[in-house]
Amino acid sequence: MRFIPAFLLSILIVPARLLAQESPADVLRGRVVDLGGRPVADAQIEVTSLGSKATRIRHTDSTGRYRITFPEHATRYQVTARKMGFSPVQKTIQRGSTRDEVFIADFQFTGSPLALSMVEITGSSDRPIRARHDQSGAGDATVPNPVAEILARKDSLHLSAVQIVSLTGIADSLQAKNSALFQQIQTLVARLKESGDASEMAGTVSMMLQEASTNSDRAVREAEKLLSPEQWQLIPKGITGREESASSPAR
Repeated sequence: MRFIPAFLLSILIVPARLLAQESPADVLRGRVVDLGGRPVADAQIEVTSLGSKATRIRHTDSTGRYRITFPEHATRYQVTARKMGFSPVQKTIQRGSTRDEVFIADFQFTGSPLALSMVEITGSSDRPIRARHDQSGAGDATVPNPVAEILARKDSLHLSAVQIVSLTGIADSLQAKNSALFQQIQTLVARLKESGDASEMAGTVSMMLQEASTNSDRAVREAEKLLSPEQWQLIPKGITGREESASSPAR
């Protein structure tokens, strides 16, 4: 009779072990560096399963490294690295087996980061807009374009040719409008530095930022009309202006 408890325990343990073995778990990890090979900390890494459309977002640590665990065996993963001041870099990873895999996706940003300062205004709009300008006052403004961000996900969203053409038109129109505004903001900020009187033009800058924010919101709403509800739900909430939910920690 003393063997019965041990027998029952083995019955409970074995299925649990089998279940653990059967649960898929892919790991994606890598390192992000700049053009000089220096680690880029706090870069955003977005991984999307092109099978289930699930997305995980993490940020690199002080050494530029990241690690993301996916509870599935997707045929392909789309990995995008972003950092303010750099152009986004994207890779598509193809799996080679039906077992758990560890994928290495390293990124190197091209060019040097822009020396940026931030001006932010939060109005009645759902999403604050940030004007980014070169500290030296030279060069073009770096203009946030949420519709261009949607277009960058054309593969994972399975956008049709008609959708791509229409969204490109909206993105180009938004870029033209807000680029002009941000160039004016750059000029005003440069004058503020020279005069030393921030109150002189701060109101004008705020109005321009509010106008740019309105332009962006209007463009996003137009883009939403072109997408199916399923496609819209796949877009990160930070782009669409929906309320962001906390992501689960990486294992």
